[in-house]
Amino acid sequence: MIRLLSQVSAGATAVFVGYSSAVVLILEAASQLDSSPALQSAWLLAVGLAMGISTSALSLYYKAPVLTAWSTPGIALLIGSLSGLTVAEAVGVLFFPLV
Repeated sequence: MIRLLSQVSAGATAVFVGYSSAVVLILEAASQLDSSPALQSAWLLAVGLAMGISTSALSLYYKAPVLTAWSTPGIALLIGSLSGLTVAEAVGVLFFPLV
């Protein structure tokens, strides 16, 4: 029982740290685009769902704990280059960076 509690608390800590570092950067990126609070909330929901679904799916597939996270340096790099873009253009850059 203690081992399970230790594993769950370690996993929860890793998820909390990974998500909280992404929150600050996502809110900064959204403020660079003059987005609404509703859009900022939607982005944070998308981050949480994407991390949760991908972590669960990969952990079940590999039968081992796998934790996915966002690229914090990647988001930080984008923040500096988002000025002058619309929200649609910024989302396009995130999904298709090489086009």
